[in-house]
Amino acid sequence: MLPVARLLAGRGAAVAILDHGFLGRNAPPELARMPVPAGGDLGAWPRRAGIGGLCFGTSLADRLPLALARTVREAGMPVVCVLDNWMNYRRRLEMDGGPFLAPDVYAVMDDKARDEAVAEGVPPACLRVTGHPGLAGLAQEIAAAGPDWRRRVRAELGLGGAGRQLIAFIGEPVARDQGTGPEVPGWRGYTERDVLPLLCGLLQDRAESLDVAVVPHPRDDVAELEDLWQTCRGRLGGGVVRGIGGRQVVLAADRVAGMASVLLYEGWLQGKPVLSLQPGLVRADLAEAVRRPGIGLVTGSDRAPEAVALWLGAGQGEARPDCLRHGEAPARLADVMQHLAERAHGEA
Repeated sequence: MLPVARLLAGRGAAVAILDHGFLGRNAPPELARMPVPAGGDLGAWPRRAGIGGLCFGTSLADRLPLALARTVREAGMPVVCVLDNWMNYRRRLEMDGGPFLAPDVYAVMDDKARDEAVAEGVPPACLRVTGHPGLAGLAQEIAAAGPDWRRRVRAELGLGGAGRQLIAFIGEPVARDQGTGPEVPGWRGYTERDVLPLLCGLLQDRAESLDVAVVPHPRDDVAELEDLWQTCRGRLGGGVVRGIGGRQVVLAADRVAGMASVLLYEGWLQGKPVLSLQPGLVRADLAEAVRRPGIGLVTGSDRAPEAVALWLGAGQGEARPDCLRHGEAPARLADVMQHLAERAHGEA
């Protein structure tokens, strides 16, 4: 969302960020903030706030974005929804218990997302493949991450030197977010407490030739993750990363492993060997989110040794063409929003 807002503001459009959630915390100060509407009746909010249209990202927990989108839609103003992940395409737009909200444009990342959204019952007419604006700079970062850059990052990590391979393991707070058993809604069938020990155990016979950089998720309890790593690392070199972003670790790594994080997709875009370990998985959406040619997917522990061996034997490939599509995503979305605003103004 932020790359699109910055671009629109740079074009002279009147852009305001709702002072709420991630955007409210992270938008640059030069972008105007708009207070969250007070009170339960949102009907007058669009006109009172001088809004001409709304662009929003989805959430499966925060109901405010969808509530505001419904209000703006009912006021006859254009609504654009920007998707950022490959699952729950329809559910995101009815998660508040109301009827499905069909935005003017439902912007999705690639052809896979479009086809899967249609299969879930999203009307094709509102779908637009724009690329992922949050990955807009990845192609340039890949181009800049040459051998010297990778050596510097590895030296800063203290890992992957002297000819040792560097494995990036992408953490997720699964136990905290989806629970530790089937009594919890959203239960995956595994947690990080199953996955990291499984990987470490299968890497023990390669401990002399590789290091593991464990990348914490922003919601991870880093101390708990460190404890988990220490209990299962065995003879492996490595540690929990601090002070270096996950994307930079993935760019510096030789191969990437994890569960269902979008950083696995970023590693795949870079052409790196990628492994998704989801042993005991009971949710089809989490399998589909990572299912791509070239990503090894493990949903049963008995298949893990073979998958890890194939992953360790795979070589670095070329960057995927979708990197270029994502690079153009902010401009595509800005064009879409300006076109809708101009059309709405002309009809007013």
